[in-house]
Amino acid sequence: MTNEIDILDRFLQQFSPEVGGRASETLTAEMEGKLRQLSAGELPEQERRAVSRELLTNQNAVDFLLKQLDG
Repeated sequence: MTNEIDILDRFLQQFSPEVGGRASETLTAEMEGKLRQLSAGELPEQERRAVSRELLTNQNAVDFLLKQLDG
């Protein structure tokens, strides 16, 4: 799981101007819940794929996930 987060973080750092447009979007309660499940290793693979796509386009989602992992 940590490897996936590292890959996403490197991607965002490399391509941040292209994917940074949605960075200011507020996360929904549903997305926050999915990110909590992801950080706990409890999110099913199909949903992990959808959440991964959100992480690629929303810096707020990445920040929220990193806080969950640090917490």
